[in-house]
Amino acid sequence: MNIAVFMGGISPERNVSLNSGKAVANALREAGHTVTMHDPAKGASCRIDNDIHVPSVPPSEAELASYSVGSYLECVNSGCTDSADVIFSVLHGKYGEDGIMQALLEARGKKYTGSTVMSSALAMDKHQSKIAFVATGIPTPHWKIIRSSDELDHALMQEIRSEVGNDLVVKPNDQGSTVGMTIIRGGHLDDISDAIRTALRYSSTALVETFIPGRELTVAVLGSEALPIIEIAPDGGFYDYEHKYTKGMSQYICPAELDENLTDFIQQLAITAHRSLQCRAYSRVDFRLDDDNQPWCLEVNTLPGMTETSLVPKAAAANGMSFTELCEAIITHSNPDNE
Repeated sequence: MNIAVFMGGISPERNVSLNSGKAVANALREAGHTVTMHDPAKGASCRIDNDIHVPSVPPSEAELASYSVGSYLECVNSGCTDSADVIFSVLHGKYGEDGIMQALLEARGKKYTGSTVMSSALAMDKHQSKIAFVATGIPTPHWKIIRSSDELDHALMQEIRSEVGNDLVVKPNDQGSTVGMTIIRGGHLDDISDAIRTALRYSSTALVETFIPGRELTVAVLGSEALPIIEIAPDGGFYDYEHKYTKGMSQYICPAELDENLTDFIQQLAITAHRSLQCRAYSRVDFRLDDDNQPWCLEVNTLPGMTETSLVPKAAAANGMSFTELCEAIITHSNPDNE
């Protein structure tokens, strides 16, 4: 099979995506496929080599400002993937995970992995996702939306604290990898205001939700089944960008040490969340588990990290599936004829 891997892109998760793309491309080549690698941030010159250097830190704001979403259209229209049977996309974050690239590929009549346009857009919008969770009976922390047009005055900060609580999480409504996220304990009004301004640097909308103390869990869904639950234990602090992508800064327990009934319940919630957004092929559903063993669904990731040490591959490995087998399964499940 001829497979084009789309990686990189123009979101703050660009470098994570490049690492995912290299891992996926290598795995698919080992399986005997003909694989090319493409970075849509480079427009019509999107074809890249396997030996690209990927920085260990996120791209700077200056670097991101040098890219344009128009380059995605140039890439797709360039004909560089005309011979590809399928596009394996690992474009994390905005413009890659939110339905935009999926729409461009559909307009070109190209098959691609992962969720479709609508479900990608729904999952990327945390506010809309949480509305869907509530509608399907999935517990999710209470939240409030703040827009860039809102005046961040004293009255609004008091309103947020009154509605959401003193311990809260502030994050961009449509970013991933904890980019622009802040955890606030104690509800100091200036802290809330500063956190919202940080989130609004990355999105036109900030989501403020109640902080749930407890354990960090994630569940990968592959096809119609939930894989073993992973518990994430960051070494101090919270599971931010540094803890996610710096080796040794977080511990991962898979399968998570939970009793059988609770495990089954959380896995079923993950499948329900996946289906509530009409996700396709695979996703990763993030939870907090409070001290009363009540799980709270935070979000669904439709294009989660795909390096060999990322969370979905870890869960697949715990189920006896190699990284190469996982990549091939994603391609199979992404074909609507097999759903």
